[in-house]
Amino acid sequence: MHRRSFLAGLSAPFLLSASAGAQTVSRAQTLRVVPETLTTILDPHFTTSFTARDFSYLVFDTLFAVDDKWQVKPQMVDTWTKSADGATWTFTLRDGLTFHDGTAVTSEDCVASLRRWGARDTMGAALLKAAQTLEPVDAKTFKLVLKEPYGLVLQALSKPGAMVPMIMPKRLADTPPTRPIIDPVGSGPYSFVKEEYRPGDRIVLKRHAAYKPRSEPSVWASGAKVAHFERVELISMPDVSTQVSGLLTGEVDYLERLPPDVLPILERNRLVKVQVVSPYGYQGIMRFNHVAAPFDNVKVRRAVMQAVNQADYLAAVAVRSEFGRECRSMYGCGTTYETSAGMPAFDFEAAKREIAASGADLSKPVVILHPADAPGIAALGLVTQDLLTKLGFKVELATMDLNTFFGRRTRPEGWHIFHTTNTVPDMQTPLQNVYMGGVGAPAGFAGWPKDEEVEKLRAAFAATSSEAEAKSIAEAIHKRAAEAGFYMPLGQFVGPSAWRAELANVPVGPAMFLWGLRRAS
Repeated sequence: MHRRSFLAGLSAPFLLSASAGAQTVSRAQTLRVVPETLTTILDPHFTTSFTARDFSYLVFDTLFAVDDKWQVKPQMVDTWTKSADGATWTFTLRDGLTFHDGTAVTSEDCVASLRRWGARDTMGAALLKAAQTLEPVDAKTFKLVLKEPYGLVLQALSKPGAMVPMIMPKRLADTPPTRPIIDPVGSGPYSFVKEEYRPGDRIVLKRHAAYKPRSEPSVWASGAKVAHFERVELISMPDVSTQVSGLLTGEVDYLERLPPDVLPILERNRLVKVQVVSPYGYQGIMRFNHVAAPFDNVKVRRAVMQAVNQADYLAAVAVRSEFGRECRSMYGCGTTYETSAGMPAFDFEAAKREIAASGADLSKPVVILHPADAPGIAALGLVTQDLLTKLGFKVELATMDLNTFFGRRTRPEGWHIFHTTNTVPDMQTPLQNVYMGGVGAPAGFAGWPKDEEVEKLRAAFAATSSEAEAKSIAEAIHKRAAEAGFYMPLGQFVGPSAWRAELANVPVGPAMFLWGLRRAS
């Protein structure tokens, strides 16, 4: 954005129309948030979109959660036991759990929700595959019996990355996992206001009066989720200058993620605070379609990976050097299993020679899925367009909105590459990282790499309880997935958020958590 047009945007009047519901709640009791993108998928089990995950954290709750030391803490669960052989797990819910429709949360709801989540999530699928039974015992207790070793039971049930194992009423959990729920009902601190929902424009939530927070302090997704605001409005605002204007005038309270080039004007304003709240940040991803030529050829995939200079991508999404770092680990850097095993070193000229030797047909266009309304993802696509053109490919950008993009990439025809950004905690193990699955089409994740050895190794990773063995297996999986060109990491970066300075107790963590914060008196 040019400075002149940006400043012109700041001088333009900024108004948010108030709905009838908003008029019954004061502005001081309303939190207005502008997410990076506004999801139209309201189902926590249906998509890896972190905007859907962040919305879901307000509406739903989880059995367990992790704190800032990655320690697993009980959330909806009160007590649990594990048998001496590790095969039988028994969980009892805490008192007072109530869904937004007024019904009590039961063990049947939990079992049905976990089964639905496990039908779509990689860690959930591994857990259910290892399970012999998962059944209610009584209204508040359910039991998991394993038929084979699975060393990550609590880690799976507490994972903060999409798709999060959130609990919903059984009537909703019985919805086929291939169809998203459209009327979300959870037991979290806020409830969805269906009457004020404007898909793609606004999501409104109100405080769940019956919610009983835990007594422990809130740390990341764990502990007390205290709702200090009566109302939360998630608002779509694609234009950056409008976002900044709204924050400066107090029409909005919180901007999830801003491009660094607009930060100086905010950093100089005493009414605004700018801070990175997600310490691990994001990984940029270039994903190949393994079932479509020319990327059905591993030599072509590896050549493009070799041509990637991560500095070019970081310049597009991080801008400031302190916000980005080169990282060729599929698990992310700074994580337990960080490794670059199998990743090619950057060598553009060698990449051109490899493509020429591969026999790839360069006369047919390579189609890049391009969600133009998601600035971070779109910026990665533009860098790849330039890269592939320099490598001799013809390139076509298929422009669409983000929600269309999520649907389009699930179909194997009509595209060759897509980009995304995923939070690093979503990538940190070979089970959590959906892009490291080797199931292939049609059951695998979009892109559909197929590698039976990777799947065997992932099963071994899930089964082990030895940390040393887990690290060894994780490195073997990474090496094989990288050599097969499952996908190319494009660097690791953080995104600063900004909010009105009168907001206090703004949470940090791997997701946009919006409980606990309040207006300072």
